[in-house]
Amino acid sequence: MKGFLLSILGLCLFFSLFSLLISCDNNDDSNLVPSYINIDQFSLTTDYEQGTASHKITDAWVYVDETLIGAFELPARVPILREGEQNITLRPGIKINGISSTRAIYPYLNPVIRKVILETDSSIVLNAVSTRYRPNVTFPWLESFELTGITIDTTSKSTVPLLRTSDPAHVFSYPGESGSYSAWIQIEHDTSVFEAVTKEKFEFPSSGSEVFLEMNYKTNNTFTVGVFYKSVGMEIQRPLLVLNKSDEWNKIYINLTVPKTDTPNATDFRIFFGAQLNKENSLANIYIDNCKLVHFKTSK
Repeated sequence: MKGFLLSILGLCLFFSLFSLLISCDNNDDSNLVPSYINIDQFSLTTDYEQGTASHKITDAWVYVDETLIGAFELPARVPILREGEQNITLRPGIKINGISSTRAIYPYLNPVIRKVILETDSSIVLNAVSTRYRPNVTFPWLESFELTGITIDTTSKSTVPLLRTSDPAHVFSYPGESGSYSAWIQIEHDTSVFEAVTKEKFEFPSSGSEVFLEMNYKTNNTFTVGVFYKSVGMEIQRPLLVLNKSDEWNKIYINLTVPKTDTPNATDFRIFFGAQLNKENSLANIYIDNCKLVHFKTSK
């Protein structure tokens, strides 16, 4: 909800600026002629213990001296009604759960701060816009499927195994990284069931702190991502998101926060994946890679 409200605020500020530009045309007021900054894309740099640097930063939330100008889909040409030396802050934005209407600042990434000199009716190109994870971010679960001893396994309900593939046509690859395997789920029959869950149990932060699962995936069949957790002595399975068909590798940021928020006494979280054959398919092939559980560090 916070991210959604920020998106609305960004749009309101953008349309306010647009109205000012129209007024500028009508009144020929040189004080309302903007300067521009051009932003192509973000890049992400990671350390070994932070997993892949693949990302899907789709937006830049632009601030001038900490005043929000708006949220802009990349690449973007951003109009700014300022001139002279200014401090520009760019905060990386994502689509939560892959949904365009839930664009938000991704809180785990550092902002990019630049000092620029703006000139009216001129453009400045911001190159090498690179970000990193904040130092107070933790990664309780990282799974790249490169090792044989993977950290996720099928449940007793599953009639389909979790495999690894080394077929280059189906292994996720990212420039500068060496990846030889991806997870592979193949479902051949409409009576088959796939379900796998993390072997380790995790303690999520206290209520109100967000938890995300980052992952790469490719699939010709829908599949579900969710959590198991314990509450009042019972184990509860809670589906959170159904991922749709994607012919190419995609990156998604899945919000896992809901169960802890409305069930504050929940413990022993495990992430699960589940699927059955879609009616229109004769064969399902689901590939996943680079699973990352991400949240801020909390004191014990």
